[in-house]
Order: sequence, then structure tokens, then C-alpha cells
Amino acid sequence: MLYKAKENADLGVKGCGVVGNGEIYGYELTETFFVDNSGCGTRGESALVFTDFLNKVKAGRYYGIREAGQFQVYIGEYKKLLSGQLKKIKDDSGILSSKKVKNNTRLTIYKNGDKILKLYNTEIIKWQGNTITLNSGGYDTKTTRARFNEFLPGQFRVYRRKGETFVTNGQYKDSENELRFFDGIELSI
Repeated sequence: MLYKAKENADLGVKGCGVVGNGEIYGYELTETFFVDNSGCGTRGESALVFTDFLNKVKAGRYYGIREAGQFQVYIGEYKKLLSGQLKKIKDDSGILSSKKVKNNTRLTIYKNGDKILKLYNTEIIKWQGNTITLNSGGYDTKTTRARFNEFLPGQFRVYRRKGETFVTNGQYKDSENELRFFDGIELSI
């Protein structure tokens, strides 16, 4: 979740959430900061100490963690795009429509008929012609499986059994028609 700085050097930026490395619809990445997260860093190292990062925080900008390691984080600074800028991006990218369809979930439909369903910043379902590609992004969660099942055509189901995830194109939990799930699995419709 992005945090909007209310003032320069806003200490509230400490509460910014993880947004990942993907694009965030409606926002433009303006800068990425490499910041010490351990509290043990010193000035002059490649990672900024938190106080030096804080001095770079600008009022009205948005901040989110793009990547997190054991001792450092990459924090992205974003600016919110104006509606005219969004329209130009939409026109240039071939997007017909893009809307929030569930909590943290966005469906984008392209002029060529392709569709993408994103959960947070992960493209979990791609429809291209007669092929559907599934991707959990490494987050094989109840929410991801729920989105798969809500947005896939009725003949497909994704479920978990004994710690493994499966996709079926027949009856729910029909072992003759099930495939072990993996990121990038393609389904034909």
C-alpha cells in the first residue's frame, strides 16, 4: 500500500507497505531509494540511513516498498497521474478499460481482446485468444485461488489438496481431469 507524505520529511513514511516491482496503475515511479532497514547502517554506505532517506521525502508524493532484503529495502517514490495523463497512457497502451473488480484486484481489457487480472501487482490471469495463463507470483494463497475460481470460465477450478494445488477442467476434485498447478500453466478454452 502506498503512503502519501503529508509534509517534507514525513515520519509516517515508515508505515509504507510493500507494493512490489510492477507498475502501479495511476502512479508513475519517479525515484527509487536504497535504504538501510536494520538500523545498523552508517553514512557513506551504499544504502541510505533512514534519516538521510527521510530528508528526501517530499510532501504530496507516494512511497512504497518495491523490494525488501534482510537488511535493506528499495523504496519507490511515486507521483499520482492526472486523469489526462491516465487517458494518454491508456490510449498509448491499447487499454480499452481498467477497473477495480475486487479488493486489491484490477481487470484490464485491451483493444485487441486480451485481458489481464492483477491481484496486487501480480498478473494472475492472462486471457490471450483461446489461451488462459495462470500465475500465482509465488503467492499460492486462499485469496489467489479464490480469484482464479471467480474469474476463470466455469469448466475450470483451482483447489488445494494435501498441501498441493491443482487445476481441473472437469468436475471439482476429479483426479482424471486434474493437473498439478505451476506458475505459467496454460489452459485452452
